[in-house]
Amino acid sequence: MLNSSASLWLGIVFVLIGALNVWLILHASARVRDARASSRLIAAHRIGGYLFIALFWVMGYFMVARFGDVGGGTPPSAMIHMTLAMVLSPLLFVKVLVARYYKSYHSFLTPIGLTIFVLSFVLIGITAGPSLAHHAKMQTVSLAAIDLPPAAIDINMAASRMEQRCSKCHNLDRILGAYKDARGWLATVTRMKRLPHSGISEEDSRIIVSYLASQMRPKGSAAGASMEVARALVDQRCGRCHSLDRVYKTAETPEEWRATVNRMVAYAEGGGGAFQAGEDEQIVSYLSAMQTPDAVSRRKAQAAVASSSGRSMVRQKAAAASDQAAPAARYDARTIGFIAFVFFSMVTLVVRRPSRAPLVQAPVAAVPAATSSSAGPMILRLASVTQQASDAKTLRFIVADGRKLSARPGQFLTFSFLFDGKKVIRSYSICSSPARSGYVEITTKRERQGCVSVFLNDRASVGMTVEANGPSGRFCFDECRHHNVVLIAAGSGITPMMSMLRYMDDLCLETTATLLYCVRTGTDIIFESELETLRSRLKNFRYHVLLSRPHADWSGQRGHISREFIDNTVGDVTLRDFFLCGPPAFMDACRTILVGLGVKPERIIQESFGISAPKSAQPLSAAAETDVIVEFARSGKTCAARTGQTLLEAAEQHGVDIPSSCRLGQCGTCKTKVLEGKVRMDAEDGLDPDSRVQGFVLTCVGHADGYVKLDA
Repeated sequence: MLNSSASLWLGIVFVLIGALNVWLILHASARVRDARASSRLIAAHRIGGYLFIALFWVMGYFMVARFGDVGGGTPPSAMIHMTLAMVLSPLLFVKVLVARYYKSYHSFLTPIGLTIFVLSFVLIGITAGPSLAHHAKMQTVSLAAIDLPPAAIDINMAASRMEQRCSKCHNLDRILGAYKDARGWLATVTRMKRLPHSGISEEDSRIIVSYLASQMRPKGSAAGASMEVARALVDQRCGRCHSLDRVYKTAETPEEWRATVNRMVAYAEGGGGAFQAGEDEQIVSYLSAMQTPDAVSRRKAQAAVASSSGRSMVRQKAAAASDQAAPAARYDARTIGFIAFVFFSMVTLVVRRPSRAPLVQAPVAAVPAATSSSAGPMILRLASVTQQASDAKTLRFIVADGRKLSARPGQFLTFSFLFDGKKVIRSYSICSSPARSGYVEITTKRERQGCVSVFLNDRASVGMTVEANGPSGRFCFDECRHHNVVLIAAGSGITPMMSMLRYMDDLCLETTATLLYCVRTGTDIIFESELETLRSRLKNFRYHVLLSRPHADWSGQRGHISREFIDNTVGDVTLRDFFLCGPPAFMDACRTILVGLGVKPERIIQESFGISAPKSAQPLSAAAETDVIVEFARSGKTCAARTGQTLLEAAEQHGVDIPSSCRLGQCGTCKTKVLEGKVRMDAEDGLDPDSRVQGFVLTCVGHADGYVKLDA
């Protein structure tokens, strides 16, 4: 069993390791742009975490062992101690489980870690705090008389332990009036320990015996100490049946005293152990020495002389205590075996890290959109504008109303602009890392005929505000599913890919990523310098640029996207996930090539911004070529929709409010249930399978095919 000093220092080390781990993970988070430094800090945090758990196991083992010795009568502070330890156990288990196997829940690790540290501090503080504040008064007690090694005890702590345990059955006057040697106190404490619910453990017994043998023992020479112990026995045993005046006013010969004591022992026989073995001889020896006629006469003479001379008969007795070495700690085989088990368990946890790749590769499914449109639009304030290419700028926005923006890498925001009194809606992919929740960035490429892109590139100024909805979209990178990805982008289609790459960099992911970037000329390359930086920072990232109109000294790949280009740069396409973003014709060509190479369709994920033709266009029926009737059931309105007009446009024209965002069939904000009739849609990406089964349609890309009744 650990002694108090070792337990105290073990607890202090436990808390210090916890504090160091908190500092390491917070510092690693603050240096997300320095991948190598962050990796080192996280590795140190991992090792510190395993050491923290090992110490917790060791302390828990000794805690349980101590409670097993104590039995009943556990003090409230000890119960609080055990309760905190029981709360810590599942928290540590959950933290290890999430850290090793469930990376998608990494955001929970910091609050769990902080909670563990606070509970650990309280756990150690309720025991170490009083011990550190307590002024120890150490004394080494010789227990040679009872064949035990010397014991070093804290007198103040031992006195408190004695009072706590002994006062459960009787008042302390019974102890303070008794003087026994070490053997006598050992017999008394052993007898008390055997009582039901005494709560006296082996450690308690040793501490109490050591305290009583040092503080409640007769002082002086061996002969004098023996007489003092015998006098205490006379007071205790004889005083049970009659007053002590009857004893100390009587003077008899040794033979008479022996007869008297034997008569008293016989009288008390069967009275529940009134006399212990050997006590009668000690009482006879004392009375034969102190209560004979000669001894009484001598004391009376001494009293008379002292009275006539004015001297005191009380003499100061010096107590001689020999300081001897404290006993060496002894550990049984069970304790040594448990510590060895903890050591090898920690080594196993450190060495056998979980594999990054899943044992069974499941088909990649679309990631649900994490849209905030249900909470209403948010106001973004422009904080900075950065030139990225000759015709592209990056705009950094801050959420003005204090709301938290929670996005997945690859999603987009839908902006609402007001030009000449007319509301213009555009969707832009987020190019910043979702791990940077303090701001959000988009990169816009200037299009000559695009009023919004021209405005953002030429006239947008720091401080301006704009309304936005989202984030939305199913074009998302998921670090738990996608371990080997190929990102194929053209032009401004690089923006969601940058969000993914920056996210991998911020979280120090070991995802294998290949970027194939297709542009016309070298001046059209967006994020060129940062791509070079990412290539040096991400050990599993490489990228290739393909120019369709290269300048004369261009040494890289030339031409358009082709089977040969993908085959030469990607190699084996099996078990890889492909992300496509760019003009519709570009993505159609990429999909055709990938399917031809044997890539399963479910492993091809593509963005659909800028669609110029319906993805799933169906031939117009005769009814669709003329005005059709659309009934809005909840609004109680019926109207005629013009040829080519979407259901959302018809609803807005006649004052029916249907929430909307991207207007491209991507976000799912405008989905509405069809009660009667048939609706054809240009795109269905924003609908999940359950919504399709229930009869929902996307009104922003939906067209009535004859009479239609909507739940709006």
